[in-house]
Amino acid sequence: MKHYLSINDIDSVNEWVEDALALKKKPLAFKKLGKKRTIGLLFFNNSLRTRLSTQKAAMNLGMKVMIMNFGKDGWALEFEDGTIMDKGNAEHVKEAARVVSQYCDILGIRAFASLKNKETDEAELVINSFKKYASIPVLNMESSLSHPLQALTDLITIEEYKKSIHPKIVLSWAPHPKALPQAVANSFIEIMQLKNANFTITHPEGY
Repeated sequence: MKHYLSINDIDSVNEWVEDALALKKKPLAFKKLGKKRTIGLLFFNNSLRTRLSTQKAAMNLGMKVMIMNFGKDGWALEFEDGTIMDKGNAEHVKEAARVVSQYCDILGIRAFASLKNKETDEAELVINSFKKYASIPVLNMESSLSHPLQALTDLITIEEYKKSIHPKIVLSWAPHPKALPQAVANSFIEIMQLKNANFTITHPEGY
């Protein structure tokens, strides 16, 4: 079983990018690969691009897609082990993960940082709990600390448009009206370490 939870799960970034570019040219070339298989997509936070692109990719591979939006479609889950279930969470992730594993062959999860408790966010409780209790591969569609899908697609785009073998790539800090998680930036920095690129991070002093 192979999870894709962070950039560290990539065994050969060059091969992954080459395969992705080939698939982009012929998106239905492996339509039989996912025949009779189902991907489950669990969203604990909203999504547009990641949701649609992941669903479309699964369809191109011939897979069926099941989607749940937690907070609307599903019960609130408890993630702490040994917790007395008397605070409104109707189901424990241990049982939920096992149920999903019966119906799906792969599981995608999107669960942002709360930006309220640093230790809780860094523990990646949601995605790590499903990894622990599910018996199928788990795909990270953005967690508290990582967005490996977007980082990989960013690298694919760079490969498509680069003008030199060692392109200069700059990650710039910019202000935003509200606080945002670091997941996208974290994974982009990590994947740049796997490429022989001239990579620079710009930021105000103290950030």
